[in-house]
Amino acid sequence: MSNQPYTEPVVSDPAWADDDGLFDDKPTNAHPPDALVTLRFLRDAIRRHLRIWLMLGLVGFLLGLGSTIAVPAPSVSATRLLITHRDGEDPTKAMATDVSLATTHTVAQRVIDLLKLPISQDDLLKEYTVVSETDRVLQISAAGKTSDEATALAGAIAKVFLTYRKEQIALQDAPLLRDEAAAKDDLTLAEQAVKATGDDPTANELKHPNSPEGVRLSAARDQYVYVRQQLLDSQVEALRMNSSRVLDVAAPVRVSMKRTLVINAATGLIAGLFIGLAFVVVRALISDRLWKRHDISQALGARIRLSSPRPSRLRLLPRPRYLRPSQRTAPEVQLMVQHLDQRIFWGEHPTPAMAVVSVDDVQTCALVVASLAVALAEDGKHVLVADLTESGRLAAMLGVKSPGTHESRFSAPGQRVDVHRPDQTRGPAQGCYLHLSDSNRPSSSGDIQLDSAWEVADVVLTLTTLTPELGADHLATWASNATVVVTAGESTTTKIQATGEMLRLAGLEISSAVVLRPDRTDEGVGVTEAEAGRPLTVDVEMFRR
Repeated sequence: MSNQPYTEPVVSDPAWADDDGLFDDKPTNAHPPDALVTLRFLRDAIRRHLRIWLMLGLVGFLLGLGSTIAVPAPSVSATRLLITHRDGEDPTKAMATDVSLATTHTVAQRVIDLLKLPISQDDLLKEYTVVSETDRVLQISAAGKTSDEATALAGAIAKVFLTYRKEQIALQDAPLLRDEAAAKDDLTLAEQAVKATGDDPTANELKHPNSPEGVRLSAARDQYVYVRQQLLDSQVEALRMNSSRVLDVAAPVRVSMKRTLVINAATGLIAGLFIGLAFVVVRALISDRLWKRHDISQALGARIRLSSPRPSRLRLLPRPRYLRPSQRTAPEVQLMVQHLDQRIFWGEHPTPAMAVVSVDDVQTCALVVASLAVALAEDGKHVLVADLTESGRLAAMLGVKSPGTHESRFSAPGQRVDVHRPDQTRGPAQGCYLHLSDSNRPSSSGDIQLDSAWEVADVVLTLTTLTPELGADHLATWASNATVVVTAGESTTTKIQATGEMLRLAGLEISSAVVLRPDRTDEGVGVTEAEAGRPLTVDVEMFRR
């Protein structure tokens, strides 16, 4: 070691440089931030709710199949037209014009008037489609309730369209007709002017062709001939265009039933899978329920010591009036009973007591506590069971339905199970665990029957649920330690945190936490930061001072 005196490091900034993150306000751990959405997060959400996703896909598939029968597709008839255009005109643009012409409100109204249909123009336009198959072939498809209606509609549309198209072609000659009339009037005036000079306008050659009147007559004749020729050319083109006709008369279009079923089923399946995927992802993004053991442990502030599948609901149906042997022998129930039995600390108190706190599944907890009580009684223990839940499910399983302390129906010679069900109208029930008298015996709880049963009991088992309104102070009179049971994905962070805080504020120790129905994607252990040996937050200000 060097004997040189220690000198303060010279830095430009009075605050320490924290380039390596040693004094970060938040500790670094192996888990990503809560708000970070990763591909693994989405994958776990899909795997977690795979049944919902596949179920919605199946529903969409069945709806697609059912729609073919429940909502049959309308009958469709089609007709083809051979269309002729002007020479030199772009066929693609010309066919696009014809398609637009066939879908105008004027055509629709004429079809409505022709067939006397009780619908509007817009509704009729939804019933048929016009498609150009080639540069000259136009197909009109119409739908109807029956094949006859569809065929009649397609034929009427084709007829009205050809007539309306001829009218529009004829209207194209109107400007030339006006020009022809104007040119003819000018020619008549020019001939009259030539006659006034004494010349003959009908002669092959005028006497004075270079006179103003002769020049005017020559120009008028040329203009009239030019306009007349244009009109004749236009009429020839119009006759050619009016040669458009029906190629195929309107007839029903045959549709394969198998093909329709396949298309509808595939469409329904894809839509169902898409909706299911969106539902699963959105639900995972907006939900604040906890699925992972690590998250539950951090919220509760206690180690997860057991993860157990929840007993099947089908095994509990029909729901019996009392606890039955088949329920007790279920592997999931036996696993939890064994775990709770190990959490009873014998010898630490004249009457060992343990509280089981159900966060979200009272029925399963009641089944486990009832099975544990019967198992302990069969081993020769005198068991006192307190059902502090509002439903009284635990007491009912043991054969007690009325408030008070009663002997269970499972009591027999050599085994005894007493059940206490408090009167909910009198507020939180008080036990006999906290205070000891001078004779080292439990003090009175104010209930003579409960005091008597507690005095002779070998162990006290309590099942309860906690609410922020009442807290957990009353639970401290029943036990000093508690086992909290949480179902993965059933409770929110706030509810689990509140449960842990209420127990600690009441002075109870959370000796164990059990997760029911653990998530299949969960690979964590479920321990707190302190138990895992992770570094705690460093107070930077303390080092600076």
